[in-house]
Amino acid sequence: MNGMNINNFPNSPFTDPKHGTTTIAAKFKDGVVVATDKRASMGTFVASKKAEKLHELNKYTVVTIAGLVSDAQYLVNLTKANLNLYELSRDYPPSTEMAGYLLASIMYEQFRSFFPYYVNMLVCGVDRKGPHVYFLDSSGSISDEDYASTGSGSMIAYGVLESSWKEGMSQKEALKLVVTALKAAISRDTATGDGMDVAIVTKKGIKRLTAKDIEKALTEE
Repeated sequence: MNGMNINNFPNSPFTDPKHGTTTIAAKFKDGVVVATDKRASMGTFVASKKAEKLHELNKYTVVTIAGLVSDAQYLVNLTKANLNLYELSRDYPPSTEMAGYLLASIMYEQFRSFFPYYVNMLVCGVDRKGPHVYFLDSSGSISDEDYASTGSGSMIAYGVLESSWKEGMSQKEALKLVVTALKAAISRDTATGDGMDVAIVTKKGIKRLTAKDIEKALTEE
């Protein structure tokens, strides 16, 4: 960071983070499963039990948010607006790859001004190159992963993902893995909880799961 020491900024969220969550995404053979919890916290206080952390960017791409809510909401709205303008001018939706790199560019430009957006985000979806799980951090770096997790419960989630994810998983297997990983995070991380939002993204579009669908995925063998 060009020699900048974040400890010189005592009010920076980097020195005193007060937000927690868990978001998870994993590829399967034909798409991506994405899940988030619904709890928004400020330190030890539960600020909301129905926070929206899973957002649709277009018909084939979703984004999850973790970090400072105002920064995340602004970035989601800005990215959606730019993607909509692109689609209006060309009559076809931009790819998941384009959405990920557009958001990364916005975050990088802000990072270069030494006032980064305090967020980690996952941009997930399917395009002509296949399924994608893009991990983006506050500096604007981006990487296409097989699976990823953000937020305070991510360390717990990664333990489940690392042990069970495999190449060429079926949709059913990936769904079971992701909701199991999120359940583990909810059980151990106090900043994660109050239910799950889960979506499956394929070439057919985005399917949001109901509470019954999620419970079935957790209990099925």
